[in-house]
Amino acid sequence: MTARRHALQSLLRLGTAVSPCRLYATQRASAPPPAASNELYDVVVIGGGPAGCALAAVLGSLDALDNKRIALVDSGKLTETRQWEPPADTYLSRTLQITSNNKRYLAELGLWQQCFEDRVQAYSRAIVTDALGGGAVDLLAELSPVEANAAFMVETKNLVSGMLKALNRTRVDVIENTRVASIEAAAWPVVTLSDKRRLQTRLIVGADGASSRVRKHANIGTYGTEYEQYGLVATVCLERLNDAAFQRFLPTGPVALLPFPGGFANLVWSLDADLVQLLKAVPEARFADFVNAAFRLTPAEMEYIYSLLRSGADADAVGAEVAWRLNVFAKSNSDTPRLPPHTAAISPKSRTTFPLRMRIVDSLTADRTALVGDAGHVMHPLAGQGLNMGLADVQCLAQVLEQAAAAGEDLGATAVLDRYNRQRYVRNLAMQGVVDKVWHVFGARSKAVVALRSLAMDGLDRLPAVKSHMIRAFMQ
Repeated sequence: MTARRHALQSLLRLGTAVSPCRLYATQRASAPPPAASNELYDVVVIGGGPAGCALAAVLGSLDALDNKRIALVDSGKLTETRQWEPPADTYLSRTLQITSNNKRYLAELGLWQQCFEDRVQAYSRAIVTDALGGGAVDLLAELSPVEANAAFMVETKNLVSGMLKALNRTRVDVIENTRVASIEAAAWPVVTLSDKRRLQTRLIVGADGASSRVRKHANIGTYGTEYEQYGLVATVCLERLNDAAFQRFLPTGPVALLPFPGGFANLVWSLDADLVQLLKAVPEARFADFVNAAFRLTPAEMEYIYSLLRSGADADAVGAEVAWRLNVFAKSNSDTPRLPPHTAAISPKSRTTFPLRMRIVDSLTADRTALVGDAGHVMHPLAGQGLNMGLADVQCLAQVLEQAAAAGEDLGATAVLDRYNRQRYVRNLAMQGVVDKVWHVFGARSKAVVALRSLAMDGLDRLPAVKSHMIRAFMQ
């Protein structure tokens, strides 16, 4: 780890890119001579999201891979992302939760420091409630001075921008604004790009998201669950500063407010397909009341409001109904620490949606192919563990490739990739299973299940040591 950190930080201090023009290293495993038009690489990473950028940056900083050619390919305009200047008056709605361990890992590599750190919110408290049963648990992490915070909220673009700044000063070739046209199976895979370039590589890494083209090329099967719901995300402004996360499980799905600096918060609301479109269409001036209602009104009241929306009632009339019910709630209930601050407004045009599903792959590897991040696992965002699993993939694969290079092994050899698959596949599967079970348990409306889960939540809330242990487990 120290060698990785010093290598990348020394490159950062140089302030210029290291030339990618290096002799192509000979490994123990040989391959047929490539066509003259093919560009030779040891590793080609497809996908310039957080997982892909992190992996490329780590590989580009390893001394053991100093004589290897590495490329990062993405169809987006990565230069624009690298040069991103954040807005002064809001936060983007696409966000990520990073555990303290993963934040430390990125910092040791010099990647975290390239982000706009004043736009990152640290927190160690999450308050989870059950709307049907009334159960509640206050997850306050009791951490050591070294681990001052359990997690960090960061905009996706902020994190990727910082990674690209660091990556720009390594020996990695960044090929942007170019899509993958085809991937040919050969002794070494050949990636043909839309600009007609042909990259032949010992190892191709799919970091290209849930609809991974690399995964499809490798014939890696998937199975899982369609939750038949969508996530509605938005940036909201709260009435006061806040540094805690709040999540409420409604019968229709969980709703969460995740903290950002300056009184802003990220809203993540799981809803049925018809409801998500109706709520997305609610006028921005009225939407804040709907968010406040989701955290305060009873499930029966929320169902009534949903029925008004489904019936086609005028949005302002429905908004007035919501405001009246919130006023009644305020008169009979005082705000408690287990309620989030009131949402005052929504950032203009910040509402977006995405489908909710779980996807499990048959394997994280195939012939000269490895998957990281969402290409290898997709799950419900209720626990905020998607990218954290992806970064664990990155750490593991980088370590496996580092050891293989030091031993003179072929980086794309089956024996090498099997080591990565053995270490990560079961762990990813276990986390996906836990999150899926939580979704099903809290989606159940059976009186017996509701009573049991609320009893469990209230019992857990009285056991600080168990709560801290659980939080630490999720931080790994």
